[in-house]
Amino acid sequence: MGALKNDFSGCQGISGRDYLRRSPLHRLPPDNARGEVAPASRAIHFSATDWIRERALRLNRICVCLDKGRAEGKTIRRMLRLHVWRWRGRHYTSAPARPIRFSCITLCRVYRHWRANGRNPDSLVIRYHPPIKLRKSHALRFALVCIDSDVRSLAEAYARLPRPRATVFAYRLAFRPKLLRRIVRLFAARRLVDCRARAARAVVNICAKEVLK
Repeated sequence: MGALKNDFSGCQGISGRDYLRRSPLHRLPPDNARGEVAPASRAIHFSATDWIRERALRLNRICVCLDKGRAEGKTIRRMLRLHVWRWRGRHYTSAPARPIRFSCITLCRVYRHWRANGRNPDSLVIRYHPPIKLRKSHALRFALVCIDSDVRSLAEAYARLPRPRATVFAYRLAFRPKLLRRIVRLFAARRLVDCRARAARAVVNICAKEVLK
């Protein structure tokens, strides 16, 4: 009852004459334009490419925000929940009858696909096919570069490829989980060896200076 009183409180004290003087909510077009009526199909049907393009642009902005958040130290799960809550219940501007449906699983899959294709906004378009498909032989060749050489990260191994077939993130996704864990541990061990070697060299230099004195 209180809500109804608040809704109708603004209508009290208005006479019928004042009410008629008010302009209608939907103004009539001028006399010279009354005969020109827009076709109904223009107001009902929407182009399929418009909402697909709008969806790709929205997803690209979300992926860019996720990249910036990761650089600032934010967690992916929290950012995904924030974006899902932000777009829940909204509709596309180019197609108001079509709701926006972004879930955490969808955004995570889109984000991985976006990074695997070199952060290309065109990869977010529906029915998009990447120009080059990474084969298992290419992934195994990249794994051998990571193991046999003295690189300490996937980026360094990617730089030693003579002809890369895809991005470094695409190679990472092509690895099996067990192989990826072993390679990551190998890189960590190499970095640890380098760190301890630098510490040992520093101690040797200090001892050499003391001997010369």
